[in-house]
Amino acid sequence: MGLDRADVVIAEAARIATAYLSGDSERGEPVIRHLAPEVLCERLDLTPPQTGRSLEDLLEGVRTTLRYSVRTGHPGFSNQLFGGHDMAALLGEWMTALLNTSMYTYEVAPVVTLMETELIRHMCTFVGWDASEGEGVFTPGGSIANLMALIAGRNRLLPSAKESGLGRDDRLVLFASEEAHYSIDRAASVAGLGTGAVRKVAVDELGRMIPQALEAAVLAARAEGSVPFFVCATASTTVAGAFDPIDRVAAVAREHGLWLHVDAACGGAVLLSKRHRGLMQGSEHADSLTWNPHKLMGLPLTCSTLLVREPGRLATTNAMGASYLFHDNDEARFDLGDLSLQCGRRVDALKLWLSWRALGDDGHARRIESLFELATSLRDKVVDRDHFELVREPQGCNVCFRYVPQSLQKTPPGPDRGKQLGALTIEIREHLRREGRILTNYAVLDGVPTFRYVASNPRATDEDLQSLLSEIERIGASLSV
Repeated sequence: MGLDRADVVIAEAARIATAYLSGDSERGEPVIRHLAPEVLCERLDLTPPQTGRSLEDLLEGVRTTLRYSVRTGHPGFSNQLFGGHDMAALLGEWMTALLNTSMYTYEVAPVVTLMETELIRHMCTFVGWDASEGEGVFTPGGSIANLMALIAGRNRLLPSAKESGLGRDDRLVLFASEEAHYSIDRAASVAGLGTGAVRKVAVDELGRMIPQALEAAVLAARAEGSVPFFVCATASTTVAGAFDPIDRVAAVAREHGLWLHVDAACGGAVLLSKRHRGLMQGSEHADSLTWNPHKLMGLPLTCSTLLVREPGRLATTNAMGASYLFHDNDEARFDLGDLSLQCGRRVDALKLWLSWRALGDDGHARRIESLFELATSLRDKVVDRDHFELVREPQGCNVCFRYVPQSLQKTPPGPDRGKQLGALTIEIREHLRREGRILTNYAVLDGVPTFRYVASNPRATDEDLQSLLSEIERIGASLSV
């Protein structure tokens, strides 16, 4: 077969990839061919061999891996906060592996460091910062971006913490909503504050942080002798898709001198849409903002950024000045390594640059708006069907709902009803997962397991939404007899 030649290997890999992608357009193709872990290990032969295998054998292994993996580009996949395919970005992902370089210096990544810098500048304008404001860096995910923001806020208050760490009397506390992402707690742990330093703020009926409750929490922390320094507004929350009122949270942050971070890992992309950017009103007041294009913008994982309003803040926080990497020359101002927690770092900017070139601001805005329309369509279908109930009115692209069997239709709300509905939700979802035609998720919301549909694939249609509800209803009816 001549697979020792690069052109032959790449051509065969392209044929495999093309065949795989075409399957995402086939509604009859399952999202996942579910197998027990033991069976899957046997079929894949995952043990590293002592003697190497031929490339023909490896390519067959690739086909098998694809066959038994989850089709995240399938319209029946709504399990996570990502989905679908972007062809320009997929090209960028392949080119990234081909380049095989790191983003720490202009010297080893001359084109892509400039790409990243320009993308960050462009994204900062959507946040609403002035031309003299804003810097940023690509990160390996929203969790690391949130951690970097927390460390930056800590070091602004206590510059000595970078070298000396926290002192015994540095009783720093931070604030996030009850439905904020768990990475905020993890960041507090990693940054030396401990998870006990995270004060959870009450939310309203949609899951949005209540600014008055934030104000009260800050005052209570001061009264006990703690030092409030950081607040995280979420846009949008992981389960319900709620957007905290950033402008009102920002007012509290300004009054008390808090670093305002916006975890917009999922919702940051709504800044591109004139129709929906009002959900991010007040983002221009943020000191930092997490934005993951691998979510609503459809970029391949991972593609995440941390944007910071104050130029120079990231280097002040993270720079270690490794002399073997960073050299004093005319090009040093384009080096990006000291902005990041990482040393070696993938060229994640390339796929976003290609995607943005292909779609432009307007194309990405249309994509975002189509996802909102999809979520609204599912919301309306849930309300219109007798055996379903909407758990929260959606603000973003997440729709949370439950199947309600006939036997519980007239049962008043309460712990017993919630327990039964939660158990039924989990059981229906497990049947869906094992059948493999559809893969959607559930999460606990208001104390009860609830279906959570994430509108992340613009190729999904009303027929796909009807199919999802019909499948849930079919399985639910069989389990409720």
